[in-house]
Order: sequence, then structure tokens, then C-alpha cells
Amino acid sequence: MVPCCVNVERTAIPKDPMEELFTILSYLTAGVSLATGALSFFIGLHKVDKTHLIFGIMGLSLFIFFMLPPAGFILHDHAPYSVGIIVKRIFIFAYYGLFPWFIKLYTGKEDAKVPFFISLTVVACYGIMFFTTEDRSKPIWSMASVPVFGAIALYGVISGISQYRNGEKIKATWLLAAIGIYGILVLLTGVNQLTNGLIAGKMGMKLFFPLHLHALLFMLFMGLRVVADVLEKYKLQTLVVARDKRWQSFMYHAPVFVLEMDKQATITYINTFAVKQLGYKDSQELLGKNWFDVLSLPSDSMSTRELFDKVIREEKMTPYFQSKICTRQGKEILVNWVNYLTHSDDGQVNGLMSVGRDITAGVSAQRLIDQLRLELEKENIVPHKNLGSTEIIGSSPAIAYAIQKANQVATTSAPVLLEGETGVGKELFADLVHKLSSRNAVPMIRVNCAALPRDLIEDELFGHEKGAFTTAIQSRKGRFELADGGTIFLDEIGELPLELQPKLLRVLQNGEFEKVGGQKTIRVDVRVIAATNKDLAQEVSHNRFRDDLFYRLNVFPITIPAIRKRKEDLPELINYFIGEESAKYNRSLEQISRADMQRLTEYDWPGNVRELKNVIERSVIASSGTTLKLDWFLGAKLPGQQSSETLEQIERNHIVKIMEECNWKINGERGAAEKLNMHPNTLRSKMKKLGINRPLENPSETISH
Repeated sequence: MVPCCVNVERTAIPKDPMEELFTILSYLTAGVSLATGALSFFIGLHKVDKTHLIFGIMGLSLFIFFMLPPAGFILHDHAPYSVGIIVKRIFIFAYYGLFPWFIKLYTGKEDAKVPFFISLTVVACYGIMFFTTEDRSKPIWSMASVPVFGAIALYGVISGISQYRNGEKIKATWLLAAIGIYGILVLLTGVNQLTNGLIAGKMGMKLFFPLHLHALLFMLFMGLRVVADVLEKYKLQTLVVARDKRWQSFMYHAPVFVLEMDKQATITYINTFAVKQLGYKDSQELLGKNWFDVLSLPSDSMSTRELFDKVIREEKMTPYFQSKICTRQGKEILVNWVNYLTHSDDGQVNGLMSVGRDITAGVSAQRLIDQLRLELEKENIVPHKNLGSTEIIGSSPAIAYAIQKANQVATTSAPVLLEGETGVGKELFADLVHKLSSRNAVPMIRVNCAALPRDLIEDELFGHEKGAFTTAIQSRKGRFELADGGTIFLDEIGELPLELQPKLLRVLQNGEFEKVGGQKTIRVDVRVIAATNKDLAQEVSHNRFRDDLFYRLNVFPITIPAIRKRKEDLPELINYFIGEESAKYNRSLEQISRADMQRLTEYDWPGNVRELKNVIERSVIASSGTTLKLDWFLGAKLPGQQSSETLEQIERNHIVKIMEECNWKINGERGAAEKLNMHPNTLRSKMKKLGINRPLENPSETISH
């Protein structure tokens, strides 16, 4: 750095302890400057970072300054200056000339006028020193340097405060701390100059320039900050790598086509799922190949190429696109694509990213549905009392048509969707399809999707591996694995959570899945029968059910008619349930009055077969002799009958009576839920809705569960 020159004799100055201390400090500063400067210079070159590059040059300049002879903070020199002193001071002036540029880059200041002016002034001071020939106690260049150093300090403070206000508080704090020390040393340098070396004299030294100490402190402070920057960047890089691994894992397992092409339609990326679906061994067989040469159908190649070129040229794209592609084996696949233009760092379009879903199976299923519908419409269906089932009661055209459809699809492995209101007997039809199928040697697995908690459905369907969660002390098979080779019945499929629907779709399409917490893919051969009382097409339109899953399930729908649409079956059903319930409760009921039969057949039965069975059961319990009594039932009124009770009141009274008979027991054998043929949770919900509470003998009693 710049010394304050005074007239001294040209004889060797004997070293004193203070001078030896500053000599040691000079070598220490050289070492610190080399370490931090080399590190920053390397980072600046490797990362093309101007801030680190400038700081690295500053550090290396200080290292050279302190290592060139004469060594030390104090230079015993006089004008005219020797070549060694002039060369040595090139590096200290370079350090201060670069100082404002470092501040500008570190704080992100855009205006370069102040750094340029300060650097120009530093160069001017060096020029004055270079041409100084007369020895003075206060050389002009030395006096002019102090205001320049002060300007650097002021610029650093202003820039640091601005950086702090912009939210970069940590970086600003480091800079302001270093500039604060620098400012104190500039002030001491100015006082030393004005007092003609008074500070140096007080320290017992003839020559001393306080600003030299800043080099050591600044390189230590900002060197630590540089190391901190490197560590922060390393942490960020580690985080990016971790996130990239998660992204790659998702891309590997996601059952969609992911494809990236450049502007010439050359494939630059394709995910593993797409590679397997297209019949290739690995992505290397497709990378670098032109999309239109290897995957596009020859008949579509020209038109799709023109569309692709237009999109790239005009930089406008239709986000959704449907096209056929060709596998390695020559099989055609229909894919729905979602497309995005990709851009380079300078904003130029450099290609296309496409995410696709195979809809071949869904379209084929819809065609099969249309074909079967046409065939059924052509058939002359003759109703029979029983078409293959001993449990489905009725001979009306509506029920016979449903049974006919069940017989048609039973011998295939196609998915079946049973639709109908609550209580129409969807489970009976599932049993019928299973019994008539070639899979009837394996028991049908039943799952009620509405009865399982949302967080347990995946475990119930697909099982879990040991250690998948806290209580998973051993591996457990799910319902799909238990149903391998047979049939699974998914009741209330409309209640399946959206997040689980893709996994079910994968089982339907590929027959494979992974357990909760597992990595191994399990393959199964399962026939799926689903049932719902919802309009799934409407659920799809409201985004509450996936359209692709709906298409896979809706291969062969069977709509089971409500009782009000087949009232001619009511007498047969009523007589059947009278016989069944009489045997169950050891009654000898043989008949029902014509008036009561009329009341039962005129009622609309919103609860369908389930409600009818419950009414007959209660009547059997309440009757004696050989004739069924329906005095309590007010579901339908005969001419002249008057009743103020609503259906809700009738239902409430019936539940209360059954609860009283069961001593208010809901669960278990001979509980109210069993008698009412209801799920216990459904009964509790119904009781809460109707305001049914057990009469308490004391305030501490509660309903028995």
C-alpha cells in the first residue's frame, strides 16, 4: 500500500521489535491473500462469476505486493523511486483500483460511474508517484491517495446500506463490517498524514501507514464470506441434486409418456415408461433419433411433420393433441398429448416437451360397449323367472334384461360396472357374474370403498411391506393380491379417493402395482366387478372421478332397476321374504291379506329391496298366527285411510323398535345393525340424523357400540 514518505538518511534503519511485528504481519497477510484470492479466482473462472473473479485478482495482487522485496508493511523508500518499489506498488494500486468494482458487483449496483471515477483517480495517483523525482515529506500522490481511499469507504457504506434495505442482510452485514474497519484505518491514515507521522511516532516507528492493516482484515473478513458463499452454493447444489433424484424417480414410475424433442424433432429425452410401452429395451435406442422416422405412422408422418414445423416456426401451439404412434413391434397406440414449448436461457424456442396418456384401451372399450349395445337391442329378450340365479327374485322384463346381460358378460374377463340405486341388489348380481365365470373356484374378494377410512384404503387394496409405517411389523397382502386368479368386487367405487384412482387404473390396464412402502412390482390376474349408486359420468364431468378409470370400468355396464320400475315382481318378493323371515324367527306365517298386499305394491320403496326386506322382517316379528300383520306400516294408504306420519317418522319408529328389541345393541350378533341389514356405521349415522338416542337411566350411560 501507499506509504507516507518523509526525509530520512540513506542508511539502513535498524530493525526494532515493532518493525519485526509488522514484517510478520505482512507475511501473514500474504498467506491469507493467497489462500482467499486463489480460491475466489478459481471459483470466478469455473462459475464465470465476476464478483469472485475480481476478489480473486485483488487477493493475488496483495500477495504479490507483500512478497516482492522489500517485504513488510513499511517501505524505506525515497523519490526518485527504484524500479522495485514502482513494480511493487503496481499491485497495491491495482488492489485499490479494483476495490470499488468489487463493491459494485457484490452489492449488485448497476451504475458504474462511481467505480470508474475512483479507479481513474487511483491510476492518476500512481502516475504522479511514477513521475515524482523530488523527495518531500508529504508527496502529492500520497496526499491525493487519502481522499480516494475515503471515497472508496463512502461508496462501500452507501452500497452496503442499499443492499441491506433490499433484503440481502447477511451479505450487507459482512460488507459493512469490513468497510467500517477500513474507514477507521482511512481516518487514522489521514490524521497520520496531517500530523506528519504523529501516529507512527507514538508507536516508536519512523514510518508507518495504518491503511496497510486493512489488507489483512479485509481479506480475512471477505475471505470468510467467500467460503460461506461456496458452502451455501454447495448446499443448494445438494438440494437441487436431491430434488432432481425425486423428479427422476417420479419420471421413472409415472405411467405416462414424457418426451422432449429439439427443433428438428430429434428425441433428446424419453422416460422409462414410454420406452417400455413402445417395446424398446432402453432409451439409448431412441435418443438422437428423429420422431417422425421411428415412432410416427407413415400415413400420418407428413401431416404431423408439417404441424410440428408450423408450431416451431410460429411459436404458437395447441396444448392438447391426439395422435397415433407405432411401437417397435408395429402395434398402433392412440395417445392424448399435452405439449409445451421449451426455451433456452436467452428466451429462444429450442424444442417441444410432450406428456402423453395411452387411451387405446379406453377407446376400444367404448367401441365394445357400442357393439354390445347394438347386439342387445337386436335380441328378442324373453323374460324367464330365473336365468341362472337362485337368489335374484323376479320375472319382470326389467330384471330379466339385467340378468341376461349378467349371463352374457360372466364367461368373459371384462370389467363389469353395476349401476343402480341403494338397495337394488348389486351385490347379488356380482355374485351371479362370479358364479357363472371360469374364476368361480376362487372365492370372490369384497371391498366396500365407502366403509374404509381414506388413509387405509390403499393399504387395504394393495397391502404393505414390513416397516412401511410405524405399526407395519410384518408384510401384509392386500385384497388385489388375495384375489389373484379370481374376482374382486369393489362396492361403492364412486367413493374411491381421487389420489388412489391412478393406482387402480394401473392394475386394470397392466395388472401390476406396488405395496405401500414397497419397491417390487407385483403382477396379478384379477377380474374387477365394481358397483355404484352414483352417476359416474356426471362425477367425471365434475372432476370427482377420473375419465380414464371410468372408461376402463365401464366396459360392460349393467343397470339394475329399482323396485318402482318392476312392481310386478313385488308379490313374488314379498312372499319370498315372508317365508325367509318366518323360518328365521320360527313363525308359522303363511299368508298376507289382500289389503296389505295392495298397500305394499302401491308404495314406491325408495330403499328398494333392502327397505322391503326390513319391513317384512319387522312385520314377521310383530305378527302372530298364520297371517302377516302390517298395522304399523303406513308407507302407502288405502282409499279412505288417513295418516299424519311421514316416511321419516315411520323409519324412525321402526329403528327405535328394533333397537329396543336388541336392548340398544348396535354391533355384533343379534345386534340392531344385523337385524336391519345395515352397516353399523350407516345405522349410527341414520340414528344421528333422525335424532334417535337411548333413554338414559342415569346421565353416565351411553349407547352400546
